[in-house]
Amino acid sequence: MKAIRSYDNYIQANMQLSLLKDAGLDCYIKDEYTITIDPLLSPALGGMKLMVKEEDIDEANRILETTERTFLENVSCENCGQKSVQKIVNVKTFDTIWLQLWSVLKNGQPVEQTTIYRCYSCGAIQEEL
Repeated sequence: MKAIRSYDNYIQANMQLSLLKDAGLDCYIKDEYTITIDPLLSPALGGMKLMVKEEDIDEANRILETTERTFLENVSCENCGQKSVQKIVNVKTFDTIWLQLWSVLKNGQPVEQTTIYRCYSCGAIQEEL
């Protein structure tokens, strides 16, 4: 089994787990109970991890990406009402080992990742949908 996604939110993790299980894939969420009981441990553990058999990784990624693409095609911009929202993931890397170590302690990984949603039509930016 190999981790293909990491989550802070158990609801999103379980929704995506259900999608994969409905497709017949063998998968589970690692560290779900630990982080649900003590959310402050999430950065140290790297979040809840969606674990999938190695031979199913491509299929699982295809299912999750297709679902996300379909979802975004049906989301209207809060500003202009157009259905043209895109997901943008920004990854910040750190130069020194000390900053990488700080990021691992803070975020559970040696890089800092943020996600925003931007409307193609009007350029409005949202942090959450």
